[in-house]
Amino acid sequence: MEYEVKFLPDGKRITIEEGNTVLSAAIKGNIDISAICGGKGLCGKCIVEVIEGRTNPPTDHEKRRLGEKISKGFRLACQLKVHDNIVVNIPEQSRTGRQRLVIMGVEPPSRLNPNVKKIYLEITPPSLNDPRGDDVRVLDILSKLNIGNITINYEVTRKMPKILRESNWKVTFTILGNEIIDIEAGNTVDKCYGVAIDIGTTKLALFIVDLNDGTVIFSDGIMNPQIKYGEDVISRIQYASQSEDALREIQKTIIDGINSLIEKGIRETNIMRNNIYEVVVVGNTAMHHLFLGLNVKWLGLSPYAPVIGKGYYTRAKNIGVNINPIGGIYTLPNVAGFVGADAIADILASRIHEKEKLTLLMDVGTNTEVILGNKYGLWCCSTASGPAFEGAHIKFGMRAASGAIERVRIKENFDVEYVTIDNEKPRGICGSGIIDAIAEMLRTGVIDTSGRIILQNHKRIREGENGKEFIIAFKEETANKEEDIVITQDDIREIQKAKAAMYAGYMTLMRKAGFKKEELSEIIIAGAFGSYIDPSSARLIGMIPELPISKISFLGNTAGSGARLCLKSIDYRKEAEEVVKKMKYVELAAEPIFEEEYINAMYMPNSDLESFPEVVASIKAPKVVRKYKKR
Repeated sequence: MEYEVKFLPDGKRITIEEGNTVLSAAIKGNIDISAICGGKGLCGKCIVEVIEGRTNPPTDHEKRRLGEKISKGFRLACQLKVHDNIVVNIPEQSRTGRQRLVIMGVEPPSRLNPNVKKIYLEITPPSLNDPRGDDVRVLDILSKLNIGNITINYEVTRKMPKILRESNWKVTFTILGNEIIDIEAGNTVDKCYGVAIDIGTTKLALFIVDLNDGTVIFSDGIMNPQIKYGEDVISRIQYASQSEDALREIQKTIIDGINSLIEKGIRETNIMRNNIYEVVVVGNTAMHHLFLGLNVKWLGLSPYAPVIGKGYYTRAKNIGVNINPIGGIYTLPNVAGFVGADAIADILASRIHEKEKLTLLMDVGTNTEVILGNKYGLWCCSTASGPAFEGAHIKFGMRAASGAIERVRIKENFDVEYVTIDNEKPRGICGSGIIDAIAEMLRTGVIDTSGRIILQNHKRIREGENGKEFIIAFKEETANKEEDIVITQDDIREIQKAKAAMYAGYMTLMRKAGFKKEELSEIIIAGAFGSYIDPSSARLIGMIPELPISKISFLGNTAGSGARLCLKSIDYRKEAEEVVKKMKYVELAAEPIFEEEYINAMYMPNSDLESFPEVVASIKAPKVVRKYKKR
C-alpha cells in the first residue's frame, strides 16, 4: 500500500510504499534535507516536525538525539516510518542551505597539448583518373601533414560522403587521440572545447575549457547530489552495494548533476554541445567508481582494492554525459581504495613531486588525503577527518552555508565575537568556526590541554545532557531564537579525534619514511574546507604541524586544477601515471604507529610548540600531564 508524505513549507507531496521512511520520501522527491550519516540515525540532523498523521514509536536513536523535543512533535526523518498519509514540516536548521563552494584553485603554467585537435582540410575530389576512396584521400592528406596512424570512427564514416560533397570538399575533422570522431562542413577549428570535472564527496565542480588556447570559459559548482545517500563515502558505498538498481540510481544522480552544469555552461557561453569533445574527471576512488558505475562493494572491505587503478578511457555515450556522444571520458589513475584520482590531481597542480625540500600536502575534505615527500619520493594515506569538520556528530554543526558561524574570537572576559556566512543570523557552526572556537577556548582557559571544559560560574557555561557546554551564541541572537548555539564537551572530543587522525596520519608517514620532524619545510593545504581554516587556530589545536605561518600556503581546489591540466595536455596524463608509480600508500588501519600517534595527538596543543614560545605563552589553558611516554 502507498501513502502520501506532504513536506512543508515546500508543499511537495511524495507518494511512497508503506514502511519506508520520511527520509526516503524526501530523497525520492529531491527535498532539501540534511542527512549527514546517510539515514542511520546517528547525526540527528534530519529533524522534522510532524503536523499530521499516524507515526511509529520513537526509536532509541531519536530518544538519544532529540530528548524532550519528541513530546513537541519533532522526529528524525530517517527513523520516522510511513504508515499513513502524513504531513511534516522541515525546520530551517534541517536544511543543507546555500552551500559555499570553492571551485577554483591555483594552477601552474602549462604547455597546451590537448588530446583533441581540429584540422581544416581542402581535399581534392575524386575523378576518373583518381577514383580513390574518400577515407584514403583524407588519411593521405593527414599523412602529408605528419599526422599518421589515424583511424576513422564508424559514425564519421557513415556521414562523411554527404558532408564532403555538400561542403565542396572543404571540411574540419576532429581528432581524438588517433581517431577521427567528427566531421563538419567548412572551417570550425575555433570551436573546440573540453570539460574538466572534480567530483568531491561534498561538491561537484565543473569547468569548460577552450582547447585552442586553454582559457576557462565557464566554471561553476553545486553540492554533490549524492549527498542524499549519505554525506560520507562509506554511507554511499553501502547504499550502492545493495543492488545493481541502487548502483545505477546513485550513478545517475551524479551524471544528472554533471549534465545540469554542462547545460548551464552551454547556455551561458553559446557553444554547441557537439563541439565539446572530451571530459577529464577526478575524484576520490569511491566517487570515481560511482561515476563510472563500477561495483564499489570491495572498496568498503579489506584490503579496499579498487576496480581500476590506471587512467581509464571510455566514450561519453557509455556514461551518459551530454557532450558529443563519440567524445571521450578520461579518468586519472587511483592509488588505492581511499587515495584516488583527486590526490594525483593535487600533486600535479601543487608540483610537490618536483620540490627539493620535504613538503606536506593535505587535501582537507570529508576525507583528508595526506601526501608527504618531494622529488625523491612520495608517501600517502587517507584519514576520515572531514565528517566532524563538516558538522557530523557536532551538536550545532553544519556545512559552510548561509548562517553558519565561520569565525570565532573569545575575549578575556569570555564574551564571544563571531562572523557568519553571508552575515545572516547564526543557524549553526561550520568547520572553520569550530576550529576557531576550540582554539580560542584553549587560549583563554575555557578548556585545559586535555580538552576538558574547566570554566565555572560564568553566564556562557551551562550543564547539558552530557556535561558542560560553552555558549557561542545565545538563542536571542540566532535565526530560530529557540536554542543557544553551544560547543559541548562531546563536540570537543569529536574535533580532537578528527584533528588527531590528521596529525597522526602525517606522523605515521614521517616515521615510515624515516624523516625527522625538523626536516619538514612547507605545508600546502588544498580543498574547499582548507581554504577557510585559520592556520593559527589549526596549528594551536594540533591539526597541522608546527611550522611558521609563512611556511603554510592555501591553494584552493587543486583537484580541479589537476583535472584542467590533464584536459589541456596529454603530457600531464603521462606524468600522472609516473607519479602513481612513485607513491607509497600506507593503510593506517594496519599501522600500530598510527594508533600510537593518534593517542599522542589527542592533546592540545599537539606538542608543546617548543619552536613557538610566544604561542605557548599566550595559552592560558592549564596543562594536563600526559599519560603516555613522550616520543
